Amino acid sequence: MFKAMIETAANSVEEILLECGVTETLLSHREAEALDRDGYVVMTGVIGAAWLASLRAAFESGSAANDHKPVVKESGTRHIDDLVNKEAFDAVYTHPRVLAAVHHVLGCPFRLGQLHGRDPLPGYGQQGLHADWTARSKGEPYHIVTAIWMLDDFTESNGATRLVPGTHHLLSPPSKSFADPASRHSEQKIIVGAAGSVLVFNGHLWHSGTRNESSRSRRALQCVFVGKHEFRFPSLKIDDPDRLSAAARYILDA
Repeated sequence: MFKAMIETAANSVEEILLECGVTETLLSHREAEALDRDGYVVMTGVIGAAWLASLRAAFESGSAANDHKPVVKESGTRHIDDLVNKEAFDAVYTHPRVLAAVHHVLGCPFRLGQLHGRDPLPGYGQQGLHADWTARSKGEPYHIVTAIWMLDDFTESNGATRLVPGTHHLLSPPSKSFADPASRHSEQKIIVGAAGSVLVFNGHLWHSGTRNESSRSRRALQCVFVGKHEFRFPSLKIDDPDRLSAAARYILDA
């Protein structure tokens, strides 16, 4: 009933954001400027110590109910999928500060397109620079935002995300030379941050993972948000939508 009501309202996305606790004060002027100018912002101290410990435990064990095991899928990187059906991660994709940033970039009704865990093992994780969407036309709105939740410290040497600030303004993708994982952009920046921080970036920004040169894990959760009706990301399969809040169901399009 609530979902039907908010979907027919003219300001449905604003109503659901209020339901999630999003207010104008959650995104500072500095953060909004950074998203507009550079295409990204790092929010510090989002995950408290107790919550961080529980997210790390859930990352390692998966779901106790489903006994979901992390696996190495490609290039020495652990991936954990289907996190939308693990209650431990519900507060990740509904977090007010992150949703405020997503709405600032997209400016339209949106949904979660993907939520998974990623951990580049030592010696792995290097990717070529890429954008998460095809080239835009002039005046075309942005379509995608990614939030990376840092479950471990992101350092210069442990496989942290690299970004090329401002490239979300460009109307062309990275040249083929940047598809080479060994390539380096002269203006790239490796994003460092303490565990408990969240990197939110415009998915049109050129970015990639880097190689984990340390001897430890560099665990993260990756949330991808897209416009409500974007077909490039299929709707997520929700096993038990009734356990979720109306706001969570709206964001999951469940």
